[in-house]
Amino acid sequence: MDIKATYKPAAFFVITFLITWSAWFIAAYFSYQEGMEGLQALFMLPGLFAPFIAAMIMIYRSKSPELRRDYRDRLLNFKRIKLATVPIMLLLMPAVILASILLSLLFGKSADQFAIVQQFSFSAGPVPVLLLLIFVPALEEMGWRGYGVDSLRSRFNLFATSLWFGLLWALWHLPMFFVRHYYQNELLSNWVYTANFWVSIFPVAIIINWLYYRNNRSIIACFLFHLSVDLASEIFQVEQFTKCIGTGVLILIAVLIVIADRKLFFGEKEPG
Repeated sequence: MDIKATYKPAAFFVITFLITWSAWFIAAYFSYQEGMEGLQALFMLPGLFAPFIAAMIMIYRSKSPELRRDYRDRLLNFKRIKLATVPIMLLLMPAVILASILLSLLFGKSADQFAIVQQFSFSAGPVPVLLLLIFVPALEEMGWRGYGVDSLRSRFNLFATSLWFGLLWALWHLPMFFVRHYYQNELLSNWVYTANFWVSIFPVAIIINWLYYRNNRSIIACFLFHLSVDLASEIFQVEQFTKCIGTGVLILIAVLIVIADRKLFFGEKEPG
């Protein structure tokens, strides 16, 4: 069976959003109830698992041995990774953050942003934030790159796929804006910083999808990059103004990647 024919993007994203939004809006309610931190954390978990759960449902329902083998190999086979791209996976986002801090100095921002944080910029209730920063990228990538992105690319070229995925990925985070003390919730104090969060997702989506297909659809490669994005964003004392500069830098990088690799982005629709 042709793997491309088994992909059903609408079903995957409907399942993902139903699980995530239902669980996270309930978690948002409990986040404002004193003494309910345990229930808040309990309802956050299904949302974090949702992309992975949806991927497993879709792969199982496909009844395609080829799709199952393909998923396992993309998840476990380190040989898919091109060594030349490893520095990009691990160092691109820290470099973007450091460059953004340097640029922010021109606007009178503090050099203290280079200092390593003593505590993270947000709370996750009883769940250790560091664990969340490692755990979440793994679960997301096993779902997004495990099934979601390939399912979109079975319908569109990579550029359109990345834009559609960026939009869906941004909307997936929506309930987090209502969970008290979560990072997205803290952004609501300033509409510019809220908008910057939404905008920043699109260049990241382009870059991570480029890494995905340039590493033979390796889920591991995407996890490493996703992890570096989350850690780099939290490890330095970066001001939100500087993160806006970082979004501009990411947009520039994404544009250059698309221009340099036009054939990949505007070529065939099917994954692989």
